[in-house]
Amino acid sequence: MRALITGGSGYLGRALLRAADASWELCAAGGRRLPVVPGGRVCRLDVREWRAVHALVDSFLPTVVIHTAAINPGGPRDLMMAVNRDGSRHVAAAAAAAGARLVHISTDVVHDGAQAPYDDDAPPTPLDLYPRSKAEAEAAVLAEHPDAVVVRTSLLYGLEVMDRSTRELARRLRAGQTVGLFTDVLRQPIWVDSLAEAVLALARGSFSGHINLAGDQVLTREEYGRRLLAWWRVHGPGCLAGTTAAGRHPPVPLDLRLSLERARSVLGRVPPGVDAVLAAAYSSSTRRTSSQGT
Repeated sequence: MRALITGGSGYLGRALLRAADASWELCAAGGRRLPVVPGGRVCRLDVREWRAVHALVDSFLPTVVIHTAAINPGGPRDLMMAVNRDGSRHVAAAAAAAGARLVHISTDVVHDGAQAPYDDDAPPTPLDLYPRSKAEAEAAVLAEHPDAVVVRTSLLYGLEVMDRSTRELARRLRAGQTVGLFTDVLRQPIWVDSLAEAVLALARGSFSGHINLAGDQVLTREEYGRRLLAWWRVHGPGCLAGTTAAGRHPPVPLDLRLSLERARSVLGRVPPGVDAVLAAAYSSSTRRTSSQGT
C-alpha cells in the first residue's frame, strides 16, 4: 500500500507514521514542520495550493490518501476556511483524480451538543468557525470524492507525548494560574495510537461514508483533564477548579456522545476508553514524567 499522509508532522500524523508497518510505502507531507519518515518520502505541502496538491499526488501515485492536515482550535482563525475546507477539497479532488482511496479526519464538534448521542450520519450543526470549517470540509470532500471515508473523532491524547490540550493545562498550572475544567461537557477521548490503528485499517478496507471513531467511555472535560494530568504527574502552584460551559460565548457543545455501533460493525471492535488505556499502561509500568511531554 502506498499512503500519502497530510499533516504528517501533527499529533495524529506522527502516530500514523509510527503505526504503519513495513507493508506501507509512505509519503508524509507537512507544512511549517517536516515529519520524520525513516525509509519513506517527506515533502513540504500547503494544502491551500491546488497545483501543489495535485502535483504531489501525481508524482507519488498513492493507493490511499489519509488527510489529517488542519488548522485546529486556537490556530489562526483567518486561515481555517482556506486550510480546513478549501484544502480538504483540493486533497479530495486530487485523490479522486488519481483513483486513490481517501480517509478524511473530521471531528465530533461539527455537532452542537444538544441532540446526543449522535449517530454516524447525523447532519452537522456547527456552533462556531472551527466546527463550521470542518463541517464544510466534510461536504467538500464528499462532493469531490463520494467514496471517501469521513472519520469523526474526539479528543486525542497520548501516553508518550503530551497532547496539545494537556500541555496547555500543564503550562498554566506551572505558572500558578487557577485552571477551570468543564463539569458539564461530555466527550469520548481517544488514545491516538488506537485512532491511528483504526484509520490504517479503514485505509486498507472498502468502507465508505461517515464513521464515528472515539473512545468507548464518556467523561466530562474535568474528569478527563484530571486523569491526564495525573498520568503526566503535573503539579504546580496553580490549582484546578470545576466550572461550567453552559451559556458561554462563543457557545461550547455540551454533550458530544457518539454512537460507535458502525465502528464496531466495520472494524470488529471499538477503541478503548481512557480508564482502560490508563489501567493497561499503569500495569505495564510505562508511566512517563511530565517533562517528557513538554
